[in-house]
Amino acid sequence: MMQSVSQELIRVALMILLVGNVFAVLVGVFLITAPQRLAKWSRLPNRWVSTEAVIKPLEQMRDVDRYAFRHPRLLGVLLLAGAAFILFQGTPLVWRISIADGGRLLADVFGNGSMPSALWEALWLSLIALLVLGIVLTLTVALLGLFSPGVLARLHAKANRWVSTQRSSEALDAPHYALDDIIRHRPRVWGGAIVLLAVYTLVNLLWLLRAS
Repeated sequence: MMQSVSQELIRVALMILLVGNVFAVLVGVFLITAPQRLAKWSRLPNRWVSTEAVIKPLEQMRDVDRYAFRHPRLLGVLLLAGAAFILFQGTPLVWRISIADGGRLLADVFGNGSMPSALWEALWLSLIALLVLGIVLTLTVALLGLFSPGVLARLHAKANRWVSTQRSSEALDAPHYALDDIIRHRPRVWGGAIVLLAVYTLVNLLWLLRAS
C-alpha cells in the first residue's frame, strides 16, 4: 500500500512539473514572438507589495516585565511557592518512575513504534534535566527577588536588552529586478534558451510518466 501511495505521489509531482514546463514553453515563445506584450502582462505579477506595515508592529518593544518586577518581593514569594509546589509534588512522582518506564510512557503517549526505546529513554532523561534546571532557575530568581532585588533588576536589564531586526529586514523589503532586467534586454535569446530547456525537460518527464 505504501508503495502505491508513493507511486501516486511521484506521478502527481511529475504532472506538476509537466504543467510548469508547458507554461515555461509558452513564456519562452512569447519572449521570442511578442516580448513587449509579455512585458506588459508581467507588470501585474511583478507589482511590488511592501511588507513594512506588517513587520513594523514586530519591531516595537512591549515591556510587560516592568509590571512583574514592580514588586520584586511579591514576585519572589509567588515564584518560590510555585517552585516548592513543583518540587514537592513532582519529585516523588519522578522518583518512582524508572528510566525505562519513563521511556515507555513517552512512547505510549507520543510514539507510534518508529523510534527505539533508547531514544525515548534519552528523551525522558532530557525532560527531567529540563525540569531540574527550570526549578533551579525559578528558585534563583525567587531568592534574588526576596533578598537582592537590585541584583535581579540589573540581571533583568542585561537579559532583556532590545535587539532590533529592522536593518536586517530592510534588504528583504526592497524589490530586486536584476534577473528581469537581464531577460528584458535580450528577450529572444533568453526565450530560445527557455524553450529548448523546457522542451528537453518535457520529453524526459513524458518518458518518466510512461515508465511509471
